Amino acid sequence: MIELAPDGELIGVRFNNRSLSALTDVPFDKMEAYYAAYRRLGEIIDEESMEVTFRLNPGEAFIVDNTRVLHARKGYSGEGSRWLQGCYADKDGLRSTYDALHREGSLEAAE
Repeated sequence: MIELAPDGELIGVRFNNRSLSALTDVPFDKMEAYYAAYRRLGEIIDEESMEVTFRLNPGEAFIVDNTRVLHARKGYSGEGSRWLQGCYADKDGLRSTYDALHREGSLEAAE
């Protein structure tokens, strides 16, 4: 859920209480404390004071780094239809493509 670099710097946060898999890396004697902390984190995330809400208008986009920002959607209660297109990319893939283009000289030609 919380990923730290070896020096303790925050790398990423992930939280999805609907799809948590079985825990295999928490010692049994620490399991109770782990779940208490997990529940508390869920409560903090759900606090209204932690929310930033906005409405997207037709044609607008919202881009978010899934490892740096927790996000969700509110229920749809309006009239008409709702259409949301998701697109996922990861930094490793982007960096790999960038490096490959740079090695080929494609980026220099475009600059």
